[in-house]
Amino acid sequence: MSQEAVMGPAAPSPSRARLEELFVRLARLPSPSRAEREVADCVAAFLRALGLEVSEDEAGKCLNGDTGNLYCLVRGEGDTPVFALGTHLDTVAPQGHIEPVVGPDGVFRNIHETILGADDKCAIAAVLHATELLVGSGHSFPTYELIFSVCEEIGLQGAKHLPEGVLRSPMAAVLDSSGPVGGIVVKAPGQNCIRGLFKGLAAHAGVEPERGRNAIQAASRAVAAMRLGRLDEETTANIGIIRGGVATNIVPDRCEVEGECRSHDEEKLAQVAAEMVDALQLAAASTGVDVEVQLVHEYSAFALSARQPAVRLAEAAVSAAGLKPELLSAGGGSDANVLNARGIPTVNLAAGMMRVHSPEEFVSLDDIERLCAVVLNLVRLAPLYATRRGGAGEQVNA
Repeated sequence: MSQEAVMGPAAPSPSRARLEELFVRLARLPSPSRAEREVADCVAAFLRALGLEVSEDEAGKCLNGDTGNLYCLVRGEGDTPVFALGTHLDTVAPQGHIEPVVGPDGVFRNIHETILGADDKCAIAAVLHATELLVGSGHSFPTYELIFSVCEEIGLQGAKHLPEGVLRSPMAAVLDSSGPVGGIVVKAPGQNCIRGLFKGLAAHAGVEPERGRNAIQAASRAVAAMRLGRLDEETTANIGIIRGGVATNIVPDRCEVEGECRSHDEEKLAQVAAEMVDALQLAAASTGVDVEVQLVHEYSAFALSARQPAVRLAEAAVSAAGLKPELLSAGGGSDANVLNARGIPTVNLAAGMMRVHSPEEFVSLDDIERLCAVVLNLVRLAPLYATRRGGAGEQVNA
């Protein structure tokens, strides 16, 4: 069968006006982690209006949230989906209202001093519009899957709770990396999170400090003993939160320390985490306080070979949109980490959003249009690259 026969007729071009309308509608809906209900209902209603069936899992209940992950089979040619597309419904918590406006430069910004929510609303808009174009085109297209996860911003929690077997596609792409459209993340680190709760003994700091055991002092010794920052080209460590003390005249009896480490190498990740745990425990012992330590493996690293069909498909889809594909290594995690760990080779595509998680966040309408074109190409080209799950995917989990 020829490439043209597999791909079918070209899908209609994205509508800039429709993409602008969709993005503004979605971005206006606040959806911090564990409170995604309103935007989930908007997405589900949109897809159901196209005649598609949308399902929701129990992730919300498991995570003390109001919404589960949404997933949808977009049925085209063939019973088995050839590809899955993933975005996430939540944003980091906004510190004010979200009112997106597009300026004369064609760039969306929030008029208020908080996030825009382009992470990941611009990707949702692109996926929804691409799906309505394919479903309404009257032309054939391959069957594919959609997933809209919750609680991605707090440790990929929604994807972790996605029921096994829900996705049947042999490969996937999530649209959740910042940067210009055309970037393809093929390598991302694993992450461990560490929490130490120091428990000392309170006493009057001016009258009888000798009776006290200073929990903050123990925490400071622990942090000082840790290797932090960029440890090598693929490993980082950080202490990001310290809480403790109630007054300057009281020897603090409690102090909490929270941090993380990341690495593209799982052995290095385990080693650095062990060093951080040792630092917490040794500091507690040397100051005569107790410490409770929690170490959580949030997600595993992944690395995909350039020969991996999911990578080759992504490159082809970007090139077909008139863009130059660039294979990237990321410093953060995404739902792609979870899906790769489940045996579904998954790339993370740059969605055009910039300065995410900040009041300076922005995205251009041009990039949303480009992203929609890439999504259309991913679906149409997927049959040329699809392989059976567990086949010669050339996946390497670093």
